[in-house]
Amino acid sequence: MGEVWRGYDTRADWVVAVKVLGARVAGATTREVLRQHAQAVARVIHPNVAMVLDVGDQGGAPFLVMEFLTGPSLGEELAARGPLPIVEVCDLVGQAAAGLDAAHRAGVVHGHVAPHSFRLAASGVLKVVGFGMDDRVPGDSRYVAPERVAGQEAAAAGDLYALGCVCYELLCGRPPFGDGAQDGSGGVQGRGAVAAPSASRAEVPAELDRLVLAMIAEDPAQRPGSGEAVRRALAAIARPRANPAAPPVGSPPPAAPPAGSPPPAAPPAGSPPLGSPPPGAVMPVTGVSLRGGGGLGGAPGAGTAGGDGSTEIFQAPGPGGAPRAGDTAVYQAGDLEPAPGPNRKLILQLGAAVVVIAVVTVVMVMWAGARKEEPLTASTPTAEPTTLPTTPPTIPTVEHTPDSTPGVVSTLGPTSLRETVRPKATLGEAIPPGGWSKWLSEFDKAVSAQQAMGAIDPKVADKARDKIRKAARKFQEGRVDAGIDQIAGVYRDLRRAQEKGDMGDAGPAAQVLEDWRLPDH
Repeated sequence: MGEVWRGYDTRADWVVAVKVLGARVAGATTREVLRQHAQAVARVIHPNVAMVLDVGDQGGAPFLVMEFLTGPSLGEELAARGPLPIVEVCDLVGQAAAGLDAAHRAGVVHGHVAPHSFRLAASGVLKVVGFGMDDRVPGDSRYVAPERVAGQEAAAAGDLYALGCVCYELLCGRPPFGDGAQDGSGGVQGRGAVAAPSASRAEVPAELDRLVLAMIAEDPAQRPGSGEAVRRALAAIARPRANPAAPPVGSPPPAAPPAGSPPPAAPPAGSPPLGSPPPGAVMPVTGVSLRGGGGLGGAPGAGTAGGDGSTEIFQAPGPGGAPRAGDTAVYQAGDLEPAPGPNRKLILQLGAAVVVIAVVTVVMVMWAGARKEEPLTASTPTAEPTTLPTTPPTIPTVEHTPDSTPGVVSTLGPTSLRETVRPKATLGEAIPPGGWSKWLSEFDKAVSAQQAMGAIDPKVADKARDKIRKAARKFQEGRVDAGIDQIAGVYRDLRRAQEKGDMGDAGPAAQVLEDWRLPDH
């Protein structure tokens, strides 16, 4: 579609990536369509999506300015290392699914998902890159969904299909549908039934098999409903919860009763049949469906069928239904491990501290009682006792004001509290470290983090991020005062949200408001 250059932003003083769309793409689609799509991608703010910093047009060629990522892509990782560890695959594909889900919720479809569409940042976070600007141009044929080959427009289900192909390739070292040899219609030859990843890699758990096969299902309705559903399923597979009721791995079967011993007593009336789990026991299952109907796998009717979004539980195969490595279990409240007990060492330390404080207090009281006090009045030879004043004396205070002379004693007490904690600086009077673009990017991330904490109304957060981006454009145009005015609007909106209870007083975004003050004018 074009070229990606490493650039240097002289105003923000940092390295950026500049994606310049080629003449072929610009000629195939009007510049206005490209501009609107680029602006839509720029509105996708998520930790797992590469941030778009600016959109422009140079000599008829549209371009995007994005954050510069120094890590390798998943395609480069696969070429250098081969198939990746299963837990690492679940983590990386889960991050990719989260980024795609954020784009889909913003109304943006990637349309060109492939291993090179995901790149690692220096922090190790995986980010989605390379959003397609022309939905009519399909991507790599090995990852194109069947409905896209049939001529349908790019959709979220097609992105999940391609992500399933990427997951398959990370597990097995090859895409699920061969090397991408195309037939006359632009599709891939031999596309159809595909072997599960465990056929090439035995240690792949059954749950991951079912998830990957569901993502690359030919019918879009049989695929997971969203990227978030994929992320949750991968998180459960990568970090399965322990089964406290399961026997230890490799434990011998129970010994048979000795010859001649009486047969076991019959169970009392009303007790569960033989072979059924006791009350509260953990039932091992082999899969949890992400959608209604057939779920991710298993025989029809194997679980509790439901409508769209329902959960289905599939009974584990094998003799006696014994749990297997990788099985997912459903827990009841009574099956959870008890909360960890109190820290005995900490309790002993606290007790010792209390004893020391008590001893010091007693010593201080005894010392104060034994101390000789000076008499308040001198004894007189008269019979009448001396009367002590009943009102406390006025304690003079020294108050320094701009209109008073130092050292003048005043009997007036303080009239107000004065602020002692000052902000870091005032915008406009000082340029934030790294420049305006970097500060605005951090401000944008702080609003997103505040929203992730649930400490700000999503509508307020979206409006704030939109204004922050407008301010960034004004700064890049050299209109500093206009940019600060735009930031002032963001401050007013967030302060008003705090007053209405739509934003918390604590959090990353609230801290920005405290750290940087607006000019008085």
